[in-house]
Amino acid sequence: MMATLTPDKPRKRPRFFPRRYRPNSAASWSLAILIVVALVFSMVVALMLVPPGWYRPVHLMNNAVYNRADHAQASLMALRNQLRNPRTGAITWTITQREINSLLAVAYGIPEKSKTHQKPGALSDPFVHFTSQQITLAARDSRVPGNAVFSVTIHVALHPAGNAAPQARIRITALRIGNLPLPVSWLTTRLQSVLPHLSPMVRKIIDVYAGPRYADEAAPQIVHSVSAILTGKKFPTELRLNHRRLVVRKIFIHGPLVDVSGHPQRAALTFELVPEK
Repeated sequence: MMATLTPDKPRKRPRFFPRRYRPNSAASWSLAILIVVALVFSMVVALMLVPPGWYRPVHLMNNAVYNRADHAQASLMALRNQLRNPRTGAITWTITQREINSLLAVAYGIPEKSKTHQKPGALSDPFVHFTSQQITLAARDSRVPGNAVFSVTIHVALHPAGNAAPQARIRITALRIGNLPLPVSWLTTRLQSVLPHLSPMVRKIIDVYAGPRYADEAAPQIVHSVSAILTGKKFPTELRLNHRRLVVRKIFIHGPLVDVSGHPQRAALTFELVPEK
């Protein structure tokens, strides 16, 4: 008895497998493109509006914040006095990320976050973030939709030069709005346009913390260094103050870590200045 073969019947598509959408007209193709564009645009907006996970500006002003800000300001004044003293030897100076951000919150916070009344400006909630040899400067920018967080990251490196003073190179490595990366050239081009107006601003800031004589000597050196940064060039790590020469021999930037003794260390910046004749 021979078995009869029945032709295979087409299998039915399971209900949980949706039918693939295939545009078959100009209108359907236009709709598909609009959906893709809308999805991409939504993703870009989300990246812009969501702040980075490390961005935590100081909002709760309390005694601990004011004490850290006072300590940071006292440390800056002590550094100024050491730089002015011609008999001072090697200077090792450290400031933590928490101290800097406490100082920024007190100095530039909006009225409900600060003891001093500040006029609202384009930038608010400044924050500094340290990682391995990198510093990220961030703030909310009211000129960007959603008051998004604008940040720029710079990498700092020292290059030995034999018996001469080390050369430094500071590169802008990242530029972001929220978590959305932007071309670094967008910033460097704009900074170069304001470079001619930078000297009076730098001189005024240094004058507040160090006095007019130091401002007259240091401001041109700082502006020259900024110009080298924008062009990606190395520059000498030296300051000429009170007829003596100070050279930056070491600079160490790190995030939170555990030292060789097993003790946790807060994110901080440390540098060493050595007088040379």
